[in-house]
Amino acid sequence: MKTDSKGLKDRLREMYEVSNVAVSYDYWFSRLLSFTLQMFEWKGLPESLSAREIELQLQLTGHCVIYMNGGKPKTTFTTVYGFDAYYQPTDFTYAQPIQGSYNGKIESNTSAIIYNSILQDNLDGVHVDGGLYSFIAHYARMLADVTSTTNIYAVNMRITDYPIAKNDAVKQSLEKFFNMFRLGKHAIISSDSEILKTFESNDRGRTRTSDTLVNIIDAKERILESFFRDIGVKFRQTKRAQMTDEEIESDEQLLLINPQNLLAQRQKDLVRVNKVFGTDISVKLSANFNRENFASTQKTELERGAENE
Repeated sequence: MKTDSKGLKDRLREMYEVSNVAVSYDYWFSRLLSFTLQMFEWKGLPESLSAREIELQLQLTGHCVIYMNGGKPKTTFTTVYGFDAYYQPTDFTYAQPIQGSYNGKIESNTSAIIYNSILQDNLDGVHVDGGLYSFIAHYARMLADVTSTTNIYAVNMRITDYPIAKNDAVKQSLEKFFNMFRLGKHAIISSDSEILKTFESNDRGRTRTSDTLVNIIDAKERILESFFRDIGVKFRQTKRAQMTDEEIESDEQLLLINPQNLLAQRQKDLVRVNKVFGTDISVKLSANFNRENFASTQKTELERGAENE
């Protein structure tokens, strides 16, 4: 990727294909992942370990193996394999341009593994996604579909008729015309060409398009709201002051991904990591994901609202 001023200008001239579902999927996956990577705050990490790398591995693969490399504890994306009596992996391997390649034993005196969740990597020997990849991908795909549909509807609102071409020459001219139209540019069809003689159009009857577009945009907002709720993020809800203690507790139980459970798994596995490497690494939830603070805030506002009545 070019990073100089010319490369930036070239990129800015490119039209971002919002209607392309694959393009929008990449966009939304990156945006959602950048958010979940902020869930935890790590402290006490040696300079050779990065909190970002640890979380990337945990959230995308479900595990993170920390090992000795060059006399320092390090990590990179690893493949785990083999299994013990409870189908837990016993070995790991990695290949990295700077760190080199290596095959080793998990939970030896030079390595330890951290899991993202209680699912770990398998259920009775069957591989499962113990990370957040499937969760993020689920919402990224829905948001990509809605984004694509929104863009298509927005463009179609500028079109009043469906063009019909009776031969390839007319088809090519119309495609050029409507491509310009799609980009919001003016285009002219020559009056002495054969297009006017062989061109037909059908009224597309778009009386409800604007209403549909509003509904689609609303669907995107609801999907995002569902994502935030499922990941345990505190956000302001309508009539928030009217929530009861029971509703707050119910909201906690309905979390699809409970940050407290992810935190408990990290803290449990860090006991082994600190023992092997003689470190004092700790991890806690970021403030935005701390549901205990959220519940306390909800209760305070509830009580304050009652006093004002």
